[in-house]
Amino acid sequence: MIQKNNYEEKKQKVLELNEKFQEIIEKNDVKEKVKQIQKPVNGLDNQIENIKKDKFVLMIAGEAKSGKSTFINAYLGEDILPMDVKQCTSSIIEIKYGEEFSLLAEYAGGRKEQIKGKENIAKFLKDNAALNDDYRDIPVPTINNEILVKYKGKISERVVEDLIKGVKEDNIYNLLEEEYNGKIKRYIEENKNKWQNIITKMVILYPFKIESLKNIEIIDSPGVNAAGHVGDVSENYIETANAIMFLKSITGQALESTSFKKFLDTGSVERNKGTLFLILTRAVNVNGENLEILKKEAKRIYGSKIREEQIVAVDSKVQMFLNEISKYSTYDDIGEYLDELEKTNQFEDFMNPPRRMRGEKSRYIEYLTEKSRFKDINEAIEKFARKSQYYALDEVVKGISKVCKTIEDSMKYDMKLYESKITKDSTEFAAQIDEIKTKINEINIKIGRKADEVKEKYTHFDPKGIILIKAEEKISELEKEIESLDAENDDSINELEKISLRKIEEQKEFQKIIQKDIVEECNETLVLLSDESKIPYSILEPNFTEKDFENIKNETKKDADEEKSYETGVTFKKTHTYSEYSRLKHFEILKGNILGKMNKIQIKVVDNLIDFVNNITSEYVKELIKNANEQKQKLNELLEEKERTEELKKQIEELKHIIQEINIFKNKVENLEKEVEEYV
Repeated sequence: MIQKNNYEEKKQKVLELNEKFQEIIEKNDVKEKVKQIQKPVNGLDNQIENIKKDKFVLMIAGEAKSGKSTFINAYLGEDILPMDVKQCTSSIIEIKYGEEFSLLAEYAGGRKEQIKGKENIAKFLKDNAALNDDYRDIPVPTINNEILVKYKGKISERVVEDLIKGVKEDNIYNLLEEEYNGKIKRYIEENKNKWQNIITKMVILYPFKIESLKNIEIIDSPGVNAAGHVGDVSENYIETANAIMFLKSITGQALESTSFKKFLDTGSVERNKGTLFLILTRAVNVNGENLEILKKEAKRIYGSKIREEQIVAVDSKVQMFLNEISKYSTYDDIGEYLDELEKTNQFEDFMNPPRRMRGEKSRYIEYLTEKSRFKDINEAIEKFARKSQYYALDEVVKGISKVCKTIEDSMKYDMKLYESKITKDSTEFAAQIDEIKTKINEINIKIGRKADEVKEKYTHFDPKGIILIKAEEKISELEKEIESLDAENDDSINELEKISLRKIEEQKEFQKIIQKDIVEECNETLVLLSDESKIPYSILEPNFTEKDFENIKNETKKDADEEKSYETGVTFKKTHTYSEYSRLKHFEILKGNILGKMNKIQIKVVDNLIDFVNNITSEYVKELIKNANEQKQKLNELLEEKERTEELKKQIEELKHIIQEINIFKNKVENLEKEVEEYV
């Protein structure tokens, strides 16, 4: 028997553990992590509520034709679930303790209906839990829950076709494919607009005779299909069940069942495998020796998932009969009842008492009790009842441990993710920030001072810049060359022309050299332009050609005449004057004119070069501003990255703290788990 004080002590510890767990979740704001594992958490919450109420859930599941209704009726000792049909509807039936026998039906459309009284309940169940004979050979529970209710009658052809593919294995009556599929489509068509009237849940309150079962809730789920699927509705109940009894007929089908194996492999069932019972029904049809062989075979097939003592063979029909005859006072009354059964062709071989037991009610009862084997199931259930409280505590502790592990794993994953995003440490950030700030400062200096220095270096008037100095040098060179010409030389004018035309070409080259020097200095002192096409190169073409020289020569020739005189007579001399072309004078006039022309050209070249300097430094300043903005953008990005990194580091530290706290908490969970496991 349960040591009450022990249980209450462990129960209190588990509830306190859960409270601490909730505190950790709330304090550390890990609700989002919990939401990611909502299903196990919901199951955990339900378990906690059940523990608080001292309620424990026993779920009855099984394949089609496994005799679930007969089993439950036999166990309860009352014929309240329909047994004379081959299949029941999709509704979940909850059977729990109540002072009064009553039934509450919940419909898919939200309507509820309450029925009281044994006869009324029996009729309601016959009318609503049992399937129409026309559709007993198709998987109605699956169709109702997974199609009609889920889609609320708005069902596409694709959904129907997907369903047909999914329930192909559920054709347990081996109908022709065309007939099977046609029935499914017809059932959907007939009921798609009646989905609101589908009963999704029935709650039966029943006054259990067994005291230990008053806090146990029995769930009669729709049958498991051929693929081992129980449907979403049943799946949710499995999550909260403290134990599951899976019914499988021992006759009429192979003991090894694909559907049962798949059922065992589902996650929700795996969680309950410690309290999972395999109930082999219709045991009366197998003799004792063969029954033991079948049980050993069941152990071989399913022993890795179910404990040997949790594989039980029973016969519900025998137990139902036993429940009935137990009402009679004497063996003679039983005999009359047997005669009635024989007359109505309801008599079965197992009812025939051995000759030695005829006339003795007690021995006959013992005989049937042995045949029903419900003593074994009662022992199993009682064992569960004694341990169910600890199973529930164990489930909660394991559930908390599992959720903690999931949260921890999720946080460790987040930590790795955050760490992968951290590419620099604080030292690297500081160095890079200083480097960029230095660059920005250097650029600002270049913009504010260096550009002006370059400009003044070339364009300044007082003191003179490079352009003026070089220009004056060029004029000086021209003057020296011209002055060096021998005016007496007959070819002096031609030499003057040659010098002039050569100096014009030198002016052009002078401009190019100055421009090149300016660009090189800007590149070296300021910045390299990203787009050199922006440099405003333009060479002033001096307006002086051979033709220009010829024109000047011709224009000045008229001013090159010299007045000459001569005398006539001996006594009375008379002076005569005349004009004569002077090449020497022409040379001097032409020389002065050319120098003046060259000075004007030089001034234009100088102006052009000064404009070039102003324009090009402006472009370089633009480039510098662009570079400064780029560096500022880099700095902002780096500062943002630094801020993000600091935030990531903060989050990592917070996660480390939470993980540490969870680990400390997990140690407490593990210790309590060991304490509880001693009673499981």
